[in-house]
Amino acid sequence: MTAQQQVLPPPVLPDASNGVLYVDNLKDPVRGDVPPYANATVGDRVELTVKTSTNNQWHGSFVLTASSLGKPVVFGILKETFAKGLIAGASATLYYTITHAFSNPIVSPPLTVYLKP
Repeated sequence: MTAQQQVLPPPVLPDASNGVLYVDNLKDPVRGDVPPYANATVGDRVELTVKTSTNNQWHGSFVLTASSLGKPVVFGILKETFAKGLIAGASATLYYTITHAFSNPIVSPPLTVYLKP
């Protein structure tokens, strides 16, 4: 990696609308996308993490292949991650980490959404 830090786009929750995820309307699993990023290389490990304000967590991992370069990495997040213990004012934060061979991991900016029934 060069002295200039790579800037990643935040993850995407296609089912979220204006920063809100309506949990009762979700299909299981819930789609979470990591957008394509600059300098992606075969063998990069992409790890998506979800943490909710109600203490639920989910983690998924994918290793890039030649056929996945330049495409979003799509994860299937368990709906229960958002639904379990849902209370008024709950939120979820998603971020991902990219690990290139022989370099330090790079963490994306977070995506925070409010959770509503």
